[in-house]
Amino acid sequence: MIKRCVLVLIVIIVSAALVYQPAAAKEDTAQITLKKTAVHQKKLYTYTVKEGDLLSTIIRHIPGITEKDISNNYQLIKELNPTIADLNNLEPGQLLVLPGKSVTIAEEKEVTAPPAVTSAISSTRGKRYTIKKGDTLIKIIHRELKIGTNIQKTLKIIKSINPRIRNVNKIYAGKIIKLPGKTIFVKTPEETKALAQEVDKLSEKIIHPEKIIEIKEKIFMTPEARLAVLKQVITQMNGSVTTTGNYYIPIPKTGQVTIDCSKIPVIEFGDNTTVFLDLENRAPNNLKKMISDNWANYYLIKVDKNDDIIAILKKVINTTKSYNMTKSERPMMIGAYPPVELIVDWVIVSTLPKQAQPLKQGLRLIYENNLLLPKSIKNYSQKNGLIITEISGESGIVGKPEEVYSLPPMPVFPTTSAKDFSYALVSSLGLSAEKDVDIQIFDTVKDGFNLSIKADVLVNNENKKYIIYSQSLSQQFANSLKQAGNELIFVNDNDEPKNIMEKVLHGLNISFTSGDFTFSGLEKNQAPYALNFIGTKIKTDKDLYVIDFDIDPELRGLLQEVWSANIAKY
Repeated sequence: MIKRCVLVLIVIIVSAALVYQPAAAKEDTAQITLKKTAVHQKKLYTYTVKEGDLLSTIIRHIPGITEKDISNNYQLIKELNPTIADLNNLEPGQLLVLPGKSVTIAEEKEVTAPPAVTSAISSTRGKRYTIKKGDTLIKIIHRELKIGTNIQKTLKIIKSINPRIRNVNKIYAGKIIKLPGKTIFVKTPEETKALAQEVDKLSEKIIHPEKIIEIKEKIFMTPEARLAVLKQVITQMNGSVTTTGNYYIPIPKTGQVTIDCSKIPVIEFGDNTTVFLDLENRAPNNLKKMISDNWANYYLIKVDKNDDIIAILKKVINTTKSYNMTKSERPMMIGAYPPVELIVDWVIVSTLPKQAQPLKQGLRLIYENNLLLPKSIKNYSQKNGLIITEISGESGIVGKPEEVYSLPPMPVFPTTSAKDFSYALVSSLGLSAEKDVDIQIFDTVKDGFNLSIKADVLVNNENKKYIIYSQSLSQQFANSLKQAGNELIFVNDNDEPKNIMEKVLHGLNISFTSGDFTFSGLEKNQAPYALNFIGTKIKTDKDLYVIDFDIDPELRGLLQEVWSANIAKY
């Protein structure tokens, strides 16, 4: 029995030694060994940010990435680039460390990390700047950024990161703008090794070892779903699709051709273009030539059995002279207050000159239901000239249902006077406040005479009394009020509302931040879209964002529902 135990012990020791040796040998290499069955093990490579780039667009161009991978890769890239403070506001020239193509179980192998990953270190991060009276953007570039050349390029960069600036020649005192920072690029081999180890750890967070990639046959859309997509897309471009009855084409000196619309749908556009769509290759070969020889605006399009819905739409749309369908490579900016950035796969544009606002439609290809855009984003886009149609490769037209938001009335701070503004502000924060209150300084019993001063607003906060005055007060009275245990806050009717708000919040010791705020759908595992606006964030028991423009009610509901962001305006 003892001999058997000793033998087992010897076997264990020898096995451990054999396992340890190759593991120790690999510690000195610059390689990562993929040992698990995983979809998300990656290489590392770098990408230089270009003007107008959005992170979700960059992710979509990583080889092997599909729509359903965007959310996980967004979090991975966020952790791989700790030196970039805000990935939702990338600046041209910044360098991103990106994961590479997905590796399946059949591709399990050693992946060599790059010998030296170039990382971006901001020497001067982008900053906020409050515009002063007499400022111009060129003066700001010279004075704040110390730039004397490439002024036009810098102006374009500033305009791209400040979408509310419509005209670079018109800026207004008191407004806050973002200025780009300067980026220095250095090669750090030590960071490369650390990043390689980090990506291995980060990959394990999103690995599902029990899930193995299955190669599935391509799933085609049913004829009914395909026809429904065609009808919706064409109808939204002011065209029509006829799928019932007969359509007659008179042929001079010959007779007429009868088209069965249930087998060959007829598509008519506003520019008098008529398309006969041979979905099942039924029409004889000479019919196409017969039609084109006799009718300038009539076209017969044959559909190949391997054509997907996008291929069919491209054939139909690009046949006309008044519509274009192109691949979308850049994020689209929708609206102005607030601007919304979103990504579509294809864009259809009407170029008809009679239209005051040309029709535009964006097509999004959907792979999973959780990547559908919120209905509020689609509605906001349509109000601003872009119709968004979401298409599943399997089921056709898809979309989220209408969102119903139960919202309280939005607080509005009147700007008629500093007193009214201050009272509305503190009341919206849930503080106990009164207007036009008499504050007694002297009383007859104690001092032999009575004297009181009318305060614009009296605020009780954390067992302290705060008095807000919009009029001047003599130093003697101010000292008397302070000696009585009151805190004084002075505002002025001539102040900008934002300045009044900041004075009151400072005086009440309430935390706030003024600047540019971005709300990214990717951060909430939603479709790639982003809302951006300039405002003031007040931190109490809830986040209150104060803005100076009218916000779309549905976007306001989305902000509160998804980000718990409450909105007030002045």
